[in-house]
Amino acid sequence: MGTLERFISQSIQFFYEITLSLGFPSYGIGIILFTIAIKLVLMPLTVKQVRAMRVMQELQPEVQEIQKKHKSNPQKSQQMIMDLYKKHNANPFSGCWPILVQMPILFALFKALRVFFDPELAPEYVNLAHAGFLWVPNLGMPDPYILPVMVALGTFLQQKVTMSAATLEQNPSQKVLLYFMPLFIGWISRTFPAALALYWLMYSVVGIFEQLLLKRSAAKKEAVGSK
Repeated sequence: MGTLERFISQSIQFFYEITLSLGFPSYGIGIILFTIAIKLVLMPLTVKQVRAMRVMQELQPEVQEIQKKHKSNPQKSQQMIMDLYKKHNANPFSGCWPILVQMPILFALFKALRVFFDPELAPEYVNLAHAGFLWVPNLGMPDPYILPVMVALGTFLQQKVTMSAATLEQNPSQKVLLYFMPLFIGWISRTFPAALALYWLMYSVVGIFEQLLLKRSAAKKEAVGSK
């Protein structure tokens, strides 16, 4: 087991032991707490992502004007757009950081969970008597029906909250992503350990509230600034 997988396994056990100390031992709740902790750690990147998306959205009319004015000279158009981004300290790729950071965690979590709830391979500290959660008898096994549907719905709602109406209108390809990605994630989660599907679901749910809070905070700042 690699360093990151070992850290994740021990973290899940840590949050499980919190539930144990509170009198309701549950690895499912432990994974939910673990997900919230990961979200809090990544929150600075999320804030940066939201700010970057807002700046890019504000610059979009100018970008379209440059593209329209210099459509016969794509090289000049591209250079002017890059100069515009530089002037406003905008990075079109800064919004990708939360996703890029999340990918190693997902891969490590997938590997860790295949072992964590396995009766033959589980670490000695794992209490398999509490490996079930709600309708799932063992979080190490896939749930082919209910969780994948919830994962797809949660992913869709998170993307819907994250993407503004203006973004969808200006970039039609985002509409395809809005509907395709949740269906794809939901489909492949049929083969995931249920614990990983639960993690993804809770990550989306927490992400929805996070985006709503950030947008509300931004709206308040704009309202104060306009007075």
